[in-house]
Amino acid sequence: MKDLNKVNILWLVDHLGYKGFMHGAGKYYLNSIPYFNKEKYNVTLCVLRGRDNLTKQFEEKEIVTRHLGRGKIDPRTLSDLIKLVKKENINLIHCHGYGSANFGRLTKIFTGVSVIIHAHDDDRYYPWHQMLADKLLKGYIDKAIAVSEAVKISGINKRKIPAEYIIAMHNGIPLNEFQILDPEEINNEKKRLGIGHETNVIGTIAKLREEKGVEYLLRAVPDVIKVLPDTIFIIVGDGHLRNDLENLAKELSISNNVKFMGYCEKVSNILSTFDIKVLPSLTEGFGLVIIEAMTMGKPIIATNVGGVKEILKDGETGYLVPPQKPKAISEKIVYLLKNKNEARLLGERAKVESRKYDVNLYTKKLEEIYKQILTN
Repeated sequence: MKDLNKVNILWLVDHLGYKGFMHGAGKYYLNSIPYFNKEKYNVTLCVLRGRDNLTKQFEEKEIVTRHLGRGKIDPRTLSDLIKLVKKENINLIHCHGYGSANFGRLTKIFTGVSVIIHAHDDDRYYPWHQMLADKLLKGYIDKAIAVSEAVKISGINKRKIPAEYIIAMHNGIPLNEFQILDPEEINNEKKRLGIGHETNVIGTIAKLREEKGVEYLLRAVPDVIKVLPDTIFIIVGDGHLRNDLENLAKELSISNNVKFMGYCEKVSNILSTFDIKVLPSLTEGFGLVIIEAMTMGKPIIATNVGGVKEILKDGETGYLVPPQKPKAISEKIVYLLKNKNEARLLGERAKVESRKYDVNLYTKKLEEIYKQILTN
């Protein structure tokens, strides 16, 4: 008999990142799971793939982690999950990613376990085989969660999730882990990065992929440094476009003003040095890095796409610009660097707004959803 006082939840995920670098969803798992009420919930993270260098970060946070070591379409995954559900008396599977959503729903057919599917993006790269899987399995969920209203609309229109089953629910973050350094520490961090004490620092944190739009931030750089030459642009993140973007910086003759930092496990120290945080994405399901910057009181310039429009209030907690418009980005950067008081006020209002994204509030909402599903 199931112990309703200690609910067993399985967070089923496809993988933790790409080529050893944690993706946004991976950060979400890492940020959220430790904050569930441990007196009422046992939350286990189950990864379809095998162990990699990222697993250690989850174990360091005492997250119980299982790895099935299977590919995204390996049929043995189903029998693995059925055995796991029975052995560990799993009450509910919370699925993240296409493969996990498919195998989680198939497991429901054979075990009757409750299932939630969680959508983290707007299905920009929605493959035909997933369309078929979603059509065949659409009746085997108890609830669907989308990270924003934009992703919810995609879930209804593309994935054909019934509107009555899906809700939009913004992610939360551990606010205490994103505290800005004090002025002396910021200067030390700038020194470590080879940046002058008075140099303006503009930064972005993103996977170096097409949809993140870093190309358009680089194309904004020449107009900024014409007006404010003592300005450095920091690009935090890695991906298959890194060489192309570094070559673009050379073509634009801005290499001396751009630093490619690669992947960083802990970004709060570098983020502390930013005078302005820029998110130039072409599409964005939610934008976790925006919340991180808001929490640290940073003025933000971001494109008005996807879930970003739901987080930032244009002119109040940040500035929204059209995607693929370098001129719009450069104009806002120059304006904020020349109007320090306005930049400070944007950051202060953003910091106040960020409090509603506290992970403690977020996990309480998730716990309530679990409770509603399991008591119906």
